[in-house]
Amino acid sequence: MATFSTTAGSSSALSSIFYPNDADLLLYKDMALALGAPPNSHMFRFLGAPGQHLVFIGESGTQEWARVQQTAAGLWPHLPVSGPVATDGTLLDSLPERIVYQMLCTLKRRNMHVDVHEPICLDQGLFRADLTLRKGNVSRYIEVVGCCGSDRITRNEEERRWLARLDQRLSFYRALDITPVVVWLDMFARPAELKDLCIDLVDDVALRGA
Repeated sequence: MATFSTTAGSSSALSSIFYPNDADLLLYKDMALALGAPPNSHMFRFLGAPGQHLVFIGESGTQEWARVQQTAAGLWPHLPVSGPVATDGTLLDSLPERIVYQMLCTLKRRNMHVDVHEPICLDQGLFRADLTLRKGNVSRYIEVVGCCGSDRITRNEEERRWLARLDQRLSFYRALDITPVVVWLDMFARPAELKDLCIDLVDDVALRGA
């Protein structure tokens, strides 16, 4: 039973398995601060037992997950706002894209740019990269995968369609002899490692684009 002060309802309602408990809320808060944006329920799939109740709530429906978000926002008003809109007002296609975009924007160096949905190579308009980190003539393409982890395990037809679209883009990259950086969903469960990846990307582009 959650013991934080909330207005979600009676004590009997708060004891429901469809409501977040104290541990859930603290985990949600810590993830939101580490990622720079509130996580979605899918990211908790890769945290093992501590995240399973949040996964259950998220799979129970949008109303149930919205209750988690609203409860956490009421307890900690300083948490970032949820959704795909970055802190600079840029609209991304998804929350995972927003998180990676914000990390790169925070870390980028002078004369470095983070492009959103630009064609893969300016003269190739068939596919667009999720994000492109660019300085001068040097570009690193980044694909942000929100449908599954690096194990490529999908759980429904929608996730399988998204993975098939990713594979189309990866084939296009290979045809151009380009190796993109792929950020899988399980990486969001390890925010420190995700940030380290972004730092490595920025360092690489800064060095080669000098």
